[in-house]
Amino acid sequence: MPDQPDAITRLRKMHYVLEDLPETITFPQRPGDEPRAPLPVVNATVDEIAFAIVEAEREGAAAYRRAAMLQRLYTLAREAGCIGADCAAPAVLKQEGHS
Repeated sequence: MPDQPDAITRLRKMHYVLEDLPETITFPQRPGDEPRAPLPVVNATVDEIAFAIVEAEREGAAAYRRAAMLQRLYTLAREAGCIGADCAAPAVLKQEGHS
């Protein structure tokens, strides 16, 4: 029936803690493996979900590292006297050259 909500929508409505449940999941890629298409979460096995958790944690750690490095560059640029419209990297490089 066209007016029936799909499985992912029903899961999200049944359990408020699942409101951000993704439509699909991805898996860690090993070198040499063929890329796998994202799998609809409603078709995933418990093991596939566990592998997807590993991948999501890896992605989260990478995003955290990027944010931390951007924060550090921002701090160094401010310490070098930059204001909002200044380019950060050249100012930091110039400051480091004077150390």
